[in-house]
Amino acid sequence: MRVLGEGEHGSSPSAGAGEGGEQGSAGGGHAAGTSGSSEEVGSTGATGGAAGASSSGGPGAGGDGPGYSVVFRGDGEYESLYAAALDAQGRLVVGGGADGTLSLNGEDHAGAVLLWLSPSGELVQAKSFGSAAYETQVNGIAPVADGSIIAVGTYRTTVVVRDEIWVPTNENWGPDMFVMKVAANGEVIWARHFGGAGYDGAESAAVAPNGNVYVSGYVSSAIDFGGGVHAAGEDTAFLLTLDADGGYVASQVFSPRGDLDAWPMTNATGMALGRDGTVWLTGHAGLSEGSGSYLTQVSPTGQLLTRKFFGDDGYTLASDINGVRGGGALIVGNMNGTADFGEGPRNAGDSTKLFAARFGPGGEPLWSSLLGDAADYDYDARASAVAADGSVFITGGAFHVADNPMLVRFAADGTPDEPEVFNAIGRFFAVCTGGEHSVYLAGKLDGSSDFGFGPVRGRRDFVVVRLVR
Repeated sequence: MRVLGEGEHGSSPSAGAGEGGEQGSAGGGHAAGTSGSSEEVGSTGATGGAAGASSSGGPGAGGDGPGYSVVFRGDGEYESLYAAALDAQGRLVVGGGADGTLSLNGEDHAGAVLLWLSPSGELVQAKSFGSAAYETQVNGIAPVADGSIIAVGTYRTTVVVRDEIWVPTNENWGPDMFVMKVAANGEVIWARHFGGAGYDGAESAAVAPNGNVYVSGYVSSAIDFGGGVHAAGEDTAFLLTLDADGGYVASQVFSPRGDLDAWPMTNATGMALGRDGTVWLTGHAGLSEGSGSYLTQVSPTGQLLTRKFFGDDGYTLASDINGVRGGGALIVGNMNGTADFGEGPRNAGDSTKLFAARFGPGGEPLWSSLLGDAADYDYDARASAVAADGSVFITGGAFHVADNPMLVRFAADGTPDEPEVFNAIGRFFAVCTGGEHSVYLAGKLDGSSDFGFGPVRGRRDFVVVRLVR
């Protein structure tokens, strides 16, 4: 265990991953840039690229831009980033939610927020939807080859998009879900919204080679995505397919029925596309006591091809999934109690441990690994990225006395490296990789910290970190 303190330049593995986490090149570590000093930025300041930002950074190695850390502060009680991806121009796009107002490049933003950052961490542009409200946020981002992005999320306040007014359908003001395609210049190309009488949310997005857009998440009551009404129970998983122009193609809601009754598929927390056109889903599944998780493979025509459930007792909570080179999928999450990922029971005991489990093209188990110790940190895995060599980067939080952001790398065979726990209060919720040298992390920061590039500080505010080998 390495805890990175203020002014300390730690090392972190990094890797590049292509679309779906199946292509790219991998690196073997990073050397942080020269430590810089944070600077509170006024309306005319340039550091961090926006008013209200504090940032630090230094020259990176490898020629693909500097490492940096940047905080974007608002006046609300809670701002956090939940999604990150590189667009076709190589810019980092992050998304999240703000229950207050952020002043960015001379404009005020609140609700669901998208930020585009340059390779050096400067804010290029910002886009927001809705007013300040809890659960009005971007949860997932998928890049499109033309430079645009697909953004999905939730809203629980009135939102105006392309002169269209969206009002949540739930009597308690949502949340409902949205899917939108946003151009490279930040303009919305098309947008769709869906909701029923219950709480509904879009968690993940992916774009197929033919331009089709896949969306997954949860619904809690009857809902119509455009092809007829689906029945649904509480937090039931769904899969929605739209064409490149946002038109309806297909939808599935995995309500308890038949052979799924014993293990209802609830909130689909992660989705990945396979090279064969199949869709991999993971999420939570109900147990008589506690909660388990599932791995489901769906064909392009909607057939359930693979269906596996994990969790014998306690809580096994899958949070993310990636496609991997050669086919198959890798799921990550956290657990206590016992779960069998196909190689025999693994016991996490009473502590909360991070898990990663790799499966082949047909869902066959390849390896699984646990990380954590009751005498050390409890881990909360939130997001992952897979490099071309099969190594895995997992981020989230580590809890001992307080919540600390963390990053850990697993080798292709499932062997974990020593995790990095940053001397900060907060958590990362998103990770992506770029080029051969960089790993990007996004989440929230509450207090002062140093990620290896000089001090930055926030108060439950947006934080973005780029580590360069």
